[in-house]
Amino acid sequence: MPRKTESNTPARLTDWNLLRSFLAVYEAGTLTAAADELGLSQPTLGRHVRELELLLGETLFDRLPGRMKPTDRAIALAARLGPLQEGIGSFDSAVASKDDLVSGTVRVTTSELMGALVLPALIGPLLLAEPLLQIEIQATDEVENLLRREADVAVRLTRPKQDDVIAVSVGKSEIGLFAHESFIRSIKLETLADLKGRYIGGVDLQRALEASAAAGHPLTYDDFHLRSTSHVAQLTAIEAGVGVGAVFVPVAQGRQGLRRLLPEAVALPVEVWLCAHEDMRRSARIRRVFDYLLDAVRAYLSGASG
Repeated sequence: MPRKTESNTPARLTDWNLLRSFLAVYEAGTLTAAADELGLSQPTLGRHVRELELLLGETLFDRLPGRMKPTDRAIALAARLGPLQEGIGSFDSAVASKDDLVSGTVRVTTSELMGALVLPALIGPLLLAEPLLQIEIQATDEVENLLRREADVAVRLTRPKQDDVIAVSVGKSEIGLFAHESFIRSIKLETLADLKGRYIGGVDLQRALEASAAAGHPLTYDDFHLRSTSHVAQLTAIEAGVGVGAVFVPVAQGRQGLRRLLPEAVALPVEVWLCAHEDMRRSARIRRVFDYLLDAVRAYLSGASG
């Protein structure tokens, strides 16, 4: 018969660690092996077993040289705890696999043109493959700071300067001059001088003026007869035949009726970068989006180049 132990402890379990330690000793057969399994010290494990014995009022293990032999009461208790142990195992598996679950929101920031005209189509297949994933596209030409978590992934035409940002070169392309066929038919175009006063650009033209001067074709503010803060509006005006403007070549090549002008004179090389904070390695959803965009944008640029 199981040996009774004296105890005044109320028969109520308040520390579930006692059961966890009991099962570890029951399965391992020694305090040493069970302690290694749970990452606890042998004295702590031994204390847990003694507390459970006091709670039950019975001895659970015969202390033999080199092993802990379970009593009949221990065998019966272990059988009753089988479903609980399976439940704990399932919970541990769920916790362990949480980081591998692709779900939640990922914020992708890129230029206005890429965000409006390119990324939605590229991301479509990813959303079909990952039904628990949501994407927020921040289509803006403002450079978000990934370090401040204003975005999770960025597609940029300049390499970020922050040390804690992962930046992978996706490919190279150009920015060129484009106009609609209707505009080209309306003018006599032989040199860049024939386009003065017919340019479409942004409101803040400082970078454009500096780039044109560096290329040997200086422009003035008055040469831009239509200016807008929106790159999509600029592109729409170019497609409407209003004038000529600088457009990212892969975007322009997919637009009906647009033609590139004087590529030998105007060809600003750019490199496309895919960026994310280094913490993305710990997020399955951000890793998934980053890896997908790496292939998708690379294929997009390669197709445009071809």
